[in-house]
Amino acid sequence: MDARDAVTAAIRDHGPISFAEYMELALSGPGGFFEVPPIGADGDFVTSPHVHPAFARLLATAVEDLRERLGDPRPFRLTEVGAGDGTLARGLLDHVARADLEYVAVETSPGALGSLAGIDGVRVSERLEGASHVILANELMDNLPFRRLRGTSGGPREVLVGIDGDRFVERLAETPAEVHGTLEDGEELTVPDGALRFVDVVAARLAHPGYALLIDYGGVGEPGGPPHGYRGHRPIEDLLDRPGTADITSGVDFALLAERAERAGLVAFPSVTQRHALTALGFDEWIQEELATQAAQLNDGAGLDAVRTWSGRSRATLLVDPSALGRFRWLLLGTPGTTAPGWI
Repeated sequence: MDARDAVTAAIRDHGPISFAEYMELALSGPGGFFEVPPIGADGDFVTSPHVHPAFARLLATAVEDLRERLGDPRPFRLTEVGAGDGTLARGLLDHVARADLEYVAVETSPGALGSLAGIDGVRVSERLEGASHVILANELMDNLPFRRLRGTSGGPREVLVGIDGDRFVERLAETPAEVHGTLEDGEELTVPDGALRFVDVVAARLAHPGYALLIDYGGVGEPGGPPHGYRGHRPIEDLLDRPGTADITSGVDFALLAERAERAGLVAFPSVTQRHALTALGFDEWIQEELATQAAQLNDGAGLDAVRTWSGRSRATLLVDPSALGRFRWLLLGTPGTTAPGWI
């Protein structure tokens, strides 16, 4: 069974399905988009760790800071949720202290599980378990199932997915009772059920004391753009076309996540942009190191190496570019009594 068959079977079983159910089947169901890791230059999109290893190096500095603030627990349990093809795990393990470190990579994708199992020093799990001192989730929440609401002349309606012939089509239904407020005709709102449930799980799985760092794109008090997808590094608008062959994503409302975390008993520190966080963690100093390396390479007559260094440095600036990955947001959560690090 592929993703299209799974969606069709669900609709035939219980009628038009919520967009959240459609999204779950299209991304994570049989034959879904994430069955084989779609990330990287040869995939459908890239994430910060794929842009340049400097991301993992600077994030490792943040992790070590959090470890110290927690009193250097032994063993130190670090869990990455949505670990994908393992690029971030490999990068972090190059820079964090390996002594007394328990690194757990959480994934559900069969292809990703295979990639992660080959990394020395990583234990692989299909769910978030135990009590972790630090939980990381990089570009995970935008892919967790969300519902869609749309304003109409008759009031807000929920967008469902049905079948018309051999096509999947949108159907509008009465808005769930828990949704309040109004939407202008044609205006759309996402309800991030999956991301909110994830915050609840994080609250239940953090050690005391412990931290969780959530990194994604979005806004504060607004999600940051309408739902969309990616196929072959190109954005797509028809999210019902060929389920299982494209990413489905929507920006995260970090204010909603912070509110949910506090209701679950955590401390939500103010979210900051990735540009702010990486700069505070030493991005500018790293740039100066690269410039010095490039100058030394030129002095030694290693022109090709100098070009590679320049190219890598240029690529890395995307991580802090406010029009690119620098606009992403970092949200740090902590158990009661934890303190805010200087980089936020």
